[in-house]
Amino acid sequence: MLKSRFFSVITMVLLLCSLRTQAEGEITPLGTASPETQSISLSTAEVADDALVIDGDKLELQLDRKMRATGNASISRGKQSITGDVIDYNVQNDELNVKGNATINMGNAKLTGPELHMRLSENIGEIKDASISMVEAAETKKNQPVTGSSEQFSKSLGNLQSPQIGGMSSYSIASDINQAKGSLGAESDLKSQLPRSSSRGDADAIIFEGQDKKRLKNARYTTCEVGVDDWYIKAKELELNDYTESGVAKNAYIEFKGVPLIYTPWISFSFNNQRKSGLLAPTYGTTSKSGFELSVPFYWNISPNMDATLATRVLSKRGVQLQGEFRYLEDTFSGIDNLEYLPSDNQNGLNRYYANLKHQHNLGNGWSAGYSLEKVSDDQYFSDLSTRIVTTSRVNLPQQFNLNYGDDTWSFNALAQKFQTLDNVSYPYERLPQMTLNGNKYFGDVNANLYTQLVAFDTNKNAPTTVTGTRFSFYPSISLPMNKSYGYITPKLGIHHTSYSLSNDPNNQSSAERTLPIVSVDSGLFFDRDFKFNDQGYSQTIEPRMYYVYIPYSKQSNIPIFDTSEYDLNFSSLFSENQFTGNDRINNANQLSLALTTRLIESDTGAQRLSASIGQRYYFADQKVGLPGATLRESNSSDIIAGLSTNLQNHWDINAIWQYNTDDSRSVHTTLTSRYNPEPGKTLNLSYSYRRDGSGTASAAGLDQFDISAQWPLGKGWYGIGRANYSLRESQIIETLAGLEYDAGCWQTRTVIQRVSTATANANYALFFQLELGGLASIGANPLSTIKRNIPGYVNTGLIPDTYQQPYYE
Repeated sequence: MLKSRFFSVITMVLLLCSLRTQAEGEITPLGTASPETQSISLSTAEVADDALVIDGDKLELQLDRKMRATGNASISRGKQSITGDVIDYNVQNDELNVKGNATINMGNAKLTGPELHMRLSENIGEIKDASISMVEAAETKKNQPVTGSSEQFSKSLGNLQSPQIGGMSSYSIASDINQAKGSLGAESDLKSQLPRSSSRGDADAIIFEGQDKKRLKNARYTTCEVGVDDWYIKAKELELNDYTESGVAKNAYIEFKGVPLIYTPWISFSFNNQRKSGLLAPTYGTTSKSGFELSVPFYWNISPNMDATLATRVLSKRGVQLQGEFRYLEDTFSGIDNLEYLPSDNQNGLNRYYANLKHQHNLGNGWSAGYSLEKVSDDQYFSDLSTRIVTTSRVNLPQQFNLNYGDDTWSFNALAQKFQTLDNVSYPYERLPQMTLNGNKYFGDVNANLYTQLVAFDTNKNAPTTVTGTRFSFYPSISLPMNKSYGYITPKLGIHHTSYSLSNDPNNQSSAERTLPIVSVDSGLFFDRDFKFNDQGYSQTIEPRMYYVYIPYSKQSNIPIFDTSEYDLNFSSLFSENQFTGNDRINNANQLSLALTTRLIESDTGAQRLSASIGQRYYFADQKVGLPGATLRESNSSDIIAGLSTNLQNHWDINAIWQYNTDDSRSVHTTLTSRYNPEPGKTLNLSYSYRRDGSGTASAAGLDQFDISAQWPLGKGWYGIGRANYSLRESQIIETLAGLEYDAGCWQTRTVIQRVSTATANANYALFFQLELGGLASIGANPLSTIKRNIPGYVNTGLIPDTYQQPYYE
């Protein structure tokens, strides 16, 4: 089914130009008109806003029944006007005839033809050989997005392209090649820089069939300039109903370079942003594991707050896959369900499926509940049927129910959670259930806080036998925040108690417990100064911070590890009480964390041009608490961490994190990212990530990767896009993307090939090709979401302003 905004274009023009008026009041006899321009007002003596006015160089009145205007002739009412060489209006029959250069003007839209015949009161008439054009208004408010023809038609009458309802599934091929979700981000800011744009169309005849009905014969539409006929959206017959705000097109198709591309014998559509049931534009693509793919989706508008999308996807190497998405939204609940089913996969004979069910319900009085259930038929499902690395790398699918409560003081969460594990190695503990209660309240200047949690840990039935049990944590604390404009200090005191009830414990213990006091003091100061550099005013801040924490030692080696790991050292964990996540370990601590931050802020704009921080933790006691098998710290200080963030005026943005071990004088962790973005369409991203494992080498648990991505003009309307993510440790490419885009002004085309390494199988390849016609209709597999994910700063070539565009040639 063809979903194009051409029908929106015709409809809006007709809606605007319809003269639903009837002559009223007295007619002033003019006799023989003078050579000077004269006018007749069919209203009271004082011309009202809704008066029907006829103007012309020469006006004639016959027996108070007929009027003729010649030479610059026009008939208007309000903002609507019709002009022509000769205008005849029969008052008695309410018939309007315009001969020679008949033109209907309304705002930015104009409809022209050699003749126009219309009975105004009944809105019945015809204009033959009609041409339709629309240009952007000359003035546009500053910082307001410029709406060219396509956007104006869309805003006025709705987007007749496929409804964007979130794709078929978050983890399906359909979403890989059929989605371009979310806002345009940086692209939306570029709309305010777009040049004046225009669109045009024509029809053999536009027939007015009453107040709300119109019919067009052999209609077509394009956003290409006059003289450029690269593409058209065409319809043999188009019926429009203003009352129902819907239309029907017969024998509609898209023609590109004279070649019909998509055809439908019949289409029904809505032109006012209302959803409407019907077939959506088909999509196609190809991957190395599934072969050629063709998807034909059907959209079902069940009700204003409920809809569904059903799709049949043909995979040349695997068979026919059925997909469905159901969405609903009520005042107190909402949800989205995705299902996919591939019967008897041609590659392995298996029935393969994917299910993702989500629901959230507001129960009132602060209570809410919901569920999120996700499951696949087999471990290779994602690696075989997806090209998104965020999907193919998934190895655990959650299946959980939640219950929540919140008010000004208390928050409560109950969770029951299981997992489907796809790699047969990573089996996280299941929580059956977990209940957490938090409370926070001020008593004068004193802040009281309470944290409690009860968790029953169990294992997946396929997981190796290991210890299970129940853990109860209870942590009340009080603090006294003291804040001033120049600094702050916050002392805090708390008691952390944890108790366990265990099964299958290797030490044959059935219970364990731990109680520890926690004392901390957090403090900081703020200094600033103003100065000038190259006649530009700046403000520099100096922000020292000091954090002390004391926790006595308690033997914890007999406590199992359910959900605990060690934090990475960063500027957040540097100022935390416990260096472990979860509640199975609490470090002994007698330590002081110091950090210094400086910022450079542009005085005129408030833009932060530079931020730099450095910090380190100092230990006054040896580490005695650790994870099983981990090497305990022996030094009296942590690694040094430093961070840098810049927003330079030379279009370079640089961000860096560095972690340095002072004992062996080696880097532990380095992340460097930079972006050069001098103008829209020119983006270069360079990044490097390095992390040593616990043994001090970048081996199995380490990371050593280089990443480069770019969008760059190649000249003559061509743009190159690409990304390469290479692992130096493994000496292999993790993910690559390469493509070409061509911008011809009123249409763009892009071809992209992608390779993704998967967690559960070999690499998968995907090929995308898309033809985009003036932003109104697109043909082929949509690669935009894939491109934007791989290339930060990417801009759709159709949104790059002409001032930055490279010349394009046929």
